[in-house]
Amino acid sequence: MQIMAAGLPEDADVIVSFVTRTSPRTDRAILRSGLVAQTAAFLRVLLARQPDGALAAVAIGRAGSNLPAGALFALVVVRPDLRGSGVGSALFARLMADLPSDLTRLASGVFADDEASLAVARHWGFESVGLSVTTSCEVSTASAPTPLGNLSLETCDDLRFADEDAVEAMLLASQTNPEADLGLVLDLASLRETPAPGQRAVTALARVDGHPAAISYAVADGDQMHVIYTGVDPARRGNALARATKEYLHAHAAGLGIRTVLTDNDEENPGIRRVNEQLGYTPHSATHWMMRPRP
Repeated sequence: MQIMAAGLPEDADVIVSFVTRTSPRTDRAILRSGLVAQTAAFLRVLLARQPDGALAAVAIGRAGSNLPAGALFALVVVRPDLRGSGVGSALFARLMADLPSDLTRLASGVFADDEASLAVARHWGFESVGLSVTTSCEVSTASAPTPLGNLSLETCDDLRFADEDAVEAMLLASQTNPEADLGLVLDLASLRETPAPGQRAVTALARVDGHPAAISYAVADGDQMHVIYTGVDPARRGNALARATKEYLHAHAAGLGIRTVLTDNDEENPGIRRVNEQLGYTPHSATHWMMRPRP
C-alpha cells in the first residue's frame, strides 16, 4: 500500500466521488468545500493506493476560520473491503505527523449508527462532545413568503453589504447555539471563504425597519445545497424570522435549480429543529461531533 499526498485541486473530484460512494450519506457540499487549500489555515489530504493504483482510503486534515480555533478536523475513509487491514491506522498516523504547534486538539464526525467507525474513533482517543442531527428537504417547488409590515427579505449571495458592520454584529450576536460553545463561531469572512471552486453561496437576509435581523447561509454543490447557518438577532426572536428567512432561501435556491437541501443542528437546539420540521425537513442522519487532544 502506497500513501501519498493528494494533488489539489486536480484530485478533488476523485476524492469526493470515493468518499460519497464509500459513505453515501456524506454531504458532498461540505466535503468539497473542505478541499480548498487557499481558504485553510492548514490542509493535509492523503491517498492510500494499492499496487495496481486503485484507491483504498482517503484522509483529510483541515484547520481554518470556519472551524474551532486550535482544532484540526480529521476524516479517514477506508474502502469497506479493506477495513481492519491497518490502512486506516497508517493514514491517521501520517495525518498526525509534524502538525503545526498551534493545533492543540482534533475534531471529527462519525455517523451515530456506524458502530464500527465509532469504535475506531474511540480507540484513537476521540470522545463524543455532541450529537448533530441532519435533516433534508426537497425545495424544487418552493415559493417565497410574502413579507408583512416592516419586514423585508433579500438575497445576498456575495455577502457584501452597505451596512456590513451591522450585519456582522447581528450574525455574531445570533450565535447562541451549542456549536458556538465548542468554538465554532462564524463571521462574514469565514462564510465568504467556505465555497470551493464550482460551488456557490446561497444567502438570504431579513431586515426589520431596514435593520439586519436574520440571516440564512448555504453552500450549493450542483443541485444539492447545505444550509450552514440560520440565525436571528436575539432582540428579534419570537417573530418567526428564522422561518421566513429560510423559506426565502429555499425559494431562491429553487430558482437556481437546486432540488435538495441538507442542514445540521445540534440535538440541544430544539428551536431551529422545530422551524425545520415546519418547513418540511425530514430525518437524514445523525453524527457524533468528537474531539480529543492532539497526539
